Amino acid sequence: MVRSTLLLAALSAISLVSAKWVDYDRPEDIYAKSGMYSVKVNGTYAKTVSYNQYDYLHISMSEGPSTEFRVAAVDGQKITEQPVISPKQLPIVSRIEGNELIFSLKKVHYLIIKFKDKKELIIAIDPLETDVPPSKGDGIFNVLDYGADNKGKGVTTGIQKAMDAAAKKPGSIVYVPPGLYLIGNLMLRNRTSLYLAGGSVLRNTAKKSDYKVLWTKSDLGDGTWWIQTEFDSQDIKVYGRGTLDGNGKASVGASPKLVADILVPVGTTNFKCDGILVRDSSFWAVSLIQVTDATITNIKIFDRFDVKQNDGIDVNESTKVRVRRAIAVANDDSFSTKTWPQDVGTTVPYPYPPRPLRDVIFDDCFAWTYCYAFKVGQGVYQEQDGVTFKNGVVYRAGVGLGIHHLFGTAAAKNVRFENMDLERVEGEPGGTGAWLAVFVHDNGKGVGPIQNVYVKNIRARKLGKYQAKLAGVDEKSMVDTVTFSDVFMLENKTAATNLDQLNVKWRQFSKNIKFDNTK
Repeated sequence: MVRSTLLLAALSAISLVSAKWVDYDRPEDIYAKSGMYSVKVNGTYAKTVSYNQYDYLHISMSEGPSTEFRVAAVDGQKITEQPVISPKQLPIVSRIEGNELIFSLKKVHYLIIKFKDKKELIIAIDPLETDVPPSKGDGIFNVLDYGADNKGKGVTTGIQKAMDAAAKKPGSIVYVPPGLYLIGNLMLRNRTSLYLAGGSVLRNTAKKSDYKVLWTKSDLGDGTWWIQTEFDSQDIKVYGRGTLDGNGKASVGASPKLVADILVPVGTTNFKCDGILVRDSSFWAVSLIQVTDATITNIKIFDRFDVKQNDGIDVNESTKVRVRRAIAVANDDSFSTKTWPQDVGTTVPYPYPPRPLRDVIFDDCFAWTYCYAFKVGQGVYQEQDGVTFKNGVVYRAGVGLGIHHLFGTAAAKNVRFENMDLERVEGEPGGTGAWLAVFVHDNGKGVGPIQNVYVKNIRARKLGKYQAKLAGVDEKSMVDTVTFSDVFMLENKTAATNLDQLNVKWRQFSKNIKFDNTK
């Protein structure tokens, strides 16, 4: 027995030694470490970040070997109650020793940890990078060689200069080393890649004079696309473990004010984005506009809760978009799709006439918002056909799963919500607060139908403040054909078989509602 115990201990020690992980420096003059939590990873303190209503830690680690995490209160207080670790569905076994919460992981996850009477801690864990480019060499354009200032002393143009030079040699990479870069509008060039090394931060200045006004929204004022792709471009990639910081709180409080979408793939084909952290947006954090074939992976969007209309990822009038393994924390919608009218407000700078939206998949996404977690709408001016939300988790939302047809007369159809876990649904964004809200809303700007909705394998642990909705407004704008399969309400182990069990009370102008349970 003693030999077996010693062998197990030795194997455990070997596992810890072999597990690899890395965290990233942050500019200390703008990012303070958490004053509430410390985190040790395999016995070494990691670099936490203090933030608005939550703190966070971003690391990358190898998968397979076990990596140990020890989370402690900085004030040294003992942990008297087991905190909640989300996603709750993960098989994470934790224990408490004194003032430490201890658990181990063999796979990467995005986690939210909630201790009683304390703000949340997000631990965002990515896979180790496998495609890190060299900082120098053929086809590498290091921004420091183009005069970029990485000390945050003033607006630097070196990144754009490096990008423009790289564009003359298609397939090249613009390399951004660690440091703080204050930049104006940045144009991502055709067939180039932007690599943000861990510890690099591109930051918005929050000064209107540093940017081009591209659009005006009646309730917000002037806006811009901070970092965008060239129109009619292709094969653009943004990747690494660096940060895009929209400085949104300062932006909305500035006078004169200018809000900004942070990252805007627009009018481009075969766009890729992997691994970056996006934070503090003053408007939509990542906005895909009239894009064909885009893939976004391992993205972390950390917005504030005291800034309005700061959506996580919005897909607008695009085709074949894949968002996989993402976390979006925001006051406004976490993940959504939209179509719009031409040359009105935010659509004035769009490169092409209005387009439909087709074939969009959000897979393995984690949402925390006061509004909608996973949503089609509000704009449905052109058809939205084939939107899938699958393998997602709602940490908290006002509405968990939604189709809100508020603007336009086109159809929203063939929408699927599959394998979704709704942990907390509370609040009432726009007067709607429910685990499910599929409805047409007549506000005088057109109504249209919602057709062919599939809701499969759902766990709704909370119902929401109000009753759920499946509701149109007239015979031409009905909710038509909704299939429920294996939807489990609260702690029920038996799938719902009727709308009453689903708490769906708003049912006007809906038809062909079906139940097709397999469990």
